[in-house]
Amino acid sequence: MIGDIGWSRFYHLGDEAMTEFALDALRARADVEITLIAGEPEYAAKMYGVDAVSRIGFKRDRPPNITRMRTILDYAESGGEKGGLAADDPAIRVIETVRNSDAVLIAGGGNLNSMFAQHIFERATLAKLARIFDKPYALTSQTLGPLIYDEDRGIVHDLLAEAEFVGTRESYTTQLAGELGAGDAKIRRQVDDAFSLTAGDADREAVADLTDKPFIVASFAEKASSPMITDSDYRLRVIEIVRRIAEETGLRLLLVPHGGAFAPAPQTRDQLTDAQIADSADNDLVQPTRMLTARQLVALTERAEFVIGTRYHAGIFAGAAAVPFISLAPNLYSSIRMRGAAENVGMRDFVLPLDSIDDIVDTAVGVARNRDSLQTTLRQRSVARREEHRKWWDFLVETTIGSEEARVPGDERAGELTEAPGFFHADEVPNDYVANVELVRERLNSVQDYGLVMAVKDRRAALARTEVNRLKDKLRRAEDKVERTEARLSRTDRAKELRERKPAVRAMRQMQKLNVRLRGAARSASRFGNR
Repeated sequence: MIGDIGWSRFYHLGDEAMTEFALDALRARADVEITLIAGEPEYAAKMYGVDAVSRIGFKRDRPPNITRMRTILDYAESGGEKGGLAADDPAIRVIETVRNSDAVLIAGGGNLNSMFAQHIFERATLAKLARIFDKPYALTSQTLGPLIYDEDRGIVHDLLAEAEFVGTRESYTTQLAGELGAGDAKIRRQVDDAFSLTAGDADREAVADLTDKPFIVASFAEKASSPMITDSDYRLRVIEIVRRIAEETGLRLLLVPHGGAFAPAPQTRDQLTDAQIADSADNDLVQPTRMLTARQLVALTERAEFVIGTRYHAGIFAGAAAVPFISLAPNLYSSIRMRGAAENVGMRDFVLPLDSIDDIVDTAVGVARNRDSLQTTLRQRSVARREEHRKWWDFLVETTIGSEEARVPGDERAGELTEAPGFFHADEVPNDYVANVELVRERLNSVQDYGLVMAVKDRRAALARTEVNRLKDKLRRAEDKVERTEARLSRTDRAKELRERKPAVRAMRQMQKLNVRLRGAARSASRFGNR
């Protein structure tokens, strides 16, 4: 199983949560040995109590990725006779791990996106290896895109079309997967896998010091990642939002990082931004917290009055815990994912654009006052979604490795014994706390539209720069060739000139010698005449 996890100096809470739940779900359904493909294998193995190997390793640049992918597949298909991988290449360990497995699982995430080409190639190569060795593979809890460049569409198509099934976590991805899979992939809608991650008593005890007074969980990404707003303006807006919410609700806002590091590693990303926000808000109710594990955040969320922030998984944990949430979308990517997650529990109108500060604060105040009624509605939906999710994972295990009871010597894997569950429609909870919800929706649409336009513009500019650089390289090569040719011709011309001049030089020297002799003879003759 591959997940975007396992770094000793960085913990991405949402990605770790999805992989951690996948481990739980597999262990609960089968006596199975799991090997993780992770960032730092030794660290991941210790954290999750499983075997782990390094990633294959790809870069953001496509040409070397394409070459590396072909090399790895040649090596795998030929049993190591072709491809020429170095003995210490991490791909060899991955090849052997897939060869020795019964199934391959691509755990949840939003990294099948052309902006992260290395992740597409990592997963596509893993899938191709599974096919080479006739192993079933599946994808669960996925967001596709929103940007899939033309040059990546074929790779993504093969990844989807050859899978046993693809689990999508929002309607946008379900539609895009259908288009990219060309109708071949078995696509199923599901909730994000972190939705069903649970906290234990130890996790609740670990956060007990944070829950002694009523509080709001607030989680903010370290930057906007948007062409519509600078990072400094983004932080100013967040500071104003948390300050006003603290003043108007009188509740503590616990700033919980989703991207950070555990000691002794230095603090990073959300942790640094949280400290800036708390300092600038100048209100004792705004308090940054330490880095929490995913399960600890689940435990903390269970006790929150509500949840707010620009981090996607903050809404996932809240919806699962039947806690009201407000998701703030600063960019295209977050808007699509947040709206999908909120739609799953009927909270789509509680996804707001970051520039609607008054609407955000008004919604927060309204949610705080009406928490109980909102929680009752969310609890019913959370229970239904969890049951649906349980059946989804029953289906996943049956489809890939089958159940022990269903296995018969000589038979192939169990496969089609369990139908994929349906996905019920959750009616929308109205956001009655904003003056004009239609206007808010249009603002959010504009965030997505502008993001797509700018992404296309940036992509065309990048392609243009690539083409300019290619032409410059071609021109330099042509100029070098001209210079080499001129140098060669120059050497040839000089050599030829010397060859042509050599007889003349010899004749001149002979004339000089003759002149010397003549002058000598003339002097001799003169002396002879005088005598």
